[in-house]
Amino acid sequence: MLTAAEREQFRTQGYVIRDALDADTVARYADAVGRARSERGERGRMMNLQFLQPGKDVRTIQEVICQPALRAIAADLLGEGIVIDGASLFYADAGVDYRQGWHRDLMQVPDEQIDPHWFSDGYRYNYVQVNIPLTDDPCLWIVPGSHRRPYDEAERRIFGTDPRIAPVDAQPELANGIQLVLKPGQAVFYNNYAVHRGYAGVLARRRITIHLGFHSRLLAPTCHFGVLNHREYTPEYLASLAPAVRTALEEHIAERARHPEVDQYHAWHQQFISKEFEIR
Repeated sequence: MLTAAEREQFRTQGYVIRDALDADTVARYADAVGRARSERGERGRMMNLQFLQPGKDVRTIQEVICQPALRAIAADLLGEGIVIDGASLFYADAGVDYRQGWHRDLMQVPDEQIDPHWFSDGYRYNYVQVNIPLTDDPCLWIVPGSHRRPYDEAERRIFGTDPRIAPVDAQPELANGIQLVLKPGQAVFYNNYAVHRGYAGVLARRRITIHLGFHSRLLAPTCHFGVLNHREYTPEYLASLAPAVRTALEEHIAERARHPEVDQYHAWHQQFISKEFEIR
């Protein structure tokens, strides 16, 4: 799916953007999100919905985890044996003030578990994060290449005493940070050890973005695998799903059984997201 130049861009810069969903699919998914919110009486102006979990499921968009092009690109980046992991739906109304500080995705990991080797050119990170907007999305900012090195001088200055996340409005701005403006149906695949942030200020338009995570069975899990709560996937729930979605979740369950240490990664992640999505 990817050219040699695109694979090299991901390796060196930490991200690559590709078209992923056609306009009809984008419209169908956005309509399904609106209907699910209405049917459940959702009134929150901002929400992060784990759409593969029972009681939070949005059946129409679940099929995205099986989308052949997405899985093929993930295989190009990680290797064969792709397993779905993260699967969340970010929703925010126009007028929501959406700002994160610059960070690497380490907030959930205990200090003693963080290895400086993770941020080096030789580290093989077995995870790729994917953002797929259903609306125009200007929110992702990234410092290209920062996944391959420790913080530089400018980053150390804004992070200060907290190496996990910089203050929301830290100054001076990172000169090397770039804004990735995505159109509906595009997908950005990125290494979430790169310095990045979600930042839009006050949203001018509604934002709906699907977030996925993929892992390869070729390598042991790294500390972001284990986002899904696989213990909620009862035989009854699995039997109710579309066959391809059910197969993908069964592959996830099997991979969790091979790597029981991932249960700790899951606990860290759940503790983090429970306090992350609050309206300011």
